[in-house]
Amino acid sequence: MMQRLLSSLAAVLLLAAAPGVDNVDGATIVRQSDSHSQLVGTVLVVRAGLDRQTMKQNGLAALTAETILRTPVGTPPVPLDEAVAANGGSIHATVDPNNVRFYVESLAVDAPTVLDLVRRALANPDFSPASVRDARSVLVRQIAASEQFALQVGLDMLNAASSQEANAGMPSMGTPASLAQLGPADVNHFYRTFYRRGGAYVSAAGKLDGLDPNTFAALAQALPTGTTSAVPVHVVPLKGTSREIVTHRDVSSPWLIAQYPAPGVDSKDFGPMLVLSAFVKRTLSDIAQVPGVVSATFATRAVGTVYTYDRAPAHLVLYVNGGIGNPSRAFATALSVVNVLAATKLQGSIDDFKAEAAGDFATGATGLETRAWLAAVFAQGNASPDYLQRALDAIAATTPADVQRVARTYLGNPTIALVLPRSGGLQN
Repeated sequence: MMQRLLSSLAAVLLLAAAPGVDNVDGATIVRQSDSHSQLVGTVLVVRAGLDRQTMKQNGLAALTAETILRTPVGTPPVPLDEAVAANGGSIHATVDPNNVRFYVESLAVDAPTVLDLVRRALANPDFSPASVRDARSVLVRQIAASEQFALQVGLDMLNAASSQEANAGMPSMGTPASLAQLGPADVNHFYRTFYRRGGAYVSAAGKLDGLDPNTFAALAQALPTGTTSAVPVHVVPLKGTSREIVTHRDVSSPWLIAQYPAPGVDSKDFGPMLVLSAFVKRTLSDIAQVPGVVSATFATRAVGTVYTYDRAPAHLVLYVNGGIGNPSRAFATALSVVNVLAATKLQGSIDDFKAEAAGDFATGATGLETRAWLAAVFAQGNASPDYLQRALDAIAATTPADVQRVARTYLGNPTIALVLPRSGGLQN
């Protein structure tokens, strides 16, 4: 198993190039050239995320981003996402606690045209009632779809509970009710206030040779100069020995999602937490007792860990689908494993877990979108954007004592989300 992971890791290392960084008029441009790729993936990160909304503006960041995607461009004018698709590309937006990011992908030969369409929409977005109405309809459909995924429901609940700023923990797309209260004037004001060049990132990965060096800088320069600040909306953190959130959805089986605080990418605990995440994931899979008739793919989705080091604040999340085996026993066992790990001294070698952590990180960063996004995440501050080498070095330097220390530091009292079927609760 370790040899297979290391082989995958070697393949990724062969393709990846260390990112280069430039600063242009307040924006940061990150480039990862990959001669093996025929595509160009570009992430534009703007400081216009959830923490720029007030509590009454739930969904405004998403509505603004989606309206930009519905802005007519080209000849004849069609919505930006359709114009990009007509030129062989794709585009979508993601709203995070601290920013909104647009991801654009196309063949290298089409990239200049596609990115220019995006630049034009960013510079002169259409916030007419028709565009805002279309954007709202898209978001309402996406919200309905996300409600069908128990893991995402649980993660949204936990993010809301753990956020130090109440607005940053709001649902990333808002709710149908909150979106209905927002109109063109709200969207226009949000854009004019927060879509600024200062603090923006343009991170590109793929076949960049042959592209005009100013292509990516022009994307950032479509935004006005200046910087913005978050809207402070403090929330009292949850306290007590029991921090459990319960909801019911139209799901077939109960889910347990437990969230623990975790270090960011610049912390000395980053590498040990990657190894610890691999250790917990392997242990959860072993104790899940997946029946032989269940495919490996389903088993992977049913139990596991997610280390959200690309969010602020970072968390380690473990999840168990109670549809496999006895839900009460599976949930109790998963939580007890973490408690024991934090209290018991590790014995023996952790080399297998280090190899698994390295393989997971490297193979998880093979897609252009992930590579472009991680380069932007790691480039923040004065740190190097070479996410792959930094992660591998941090993992290689990790000792059993580091893993034990990190387990004791972070795996204390979790916040737990239970997503239960509407028809009933846990089975005994």
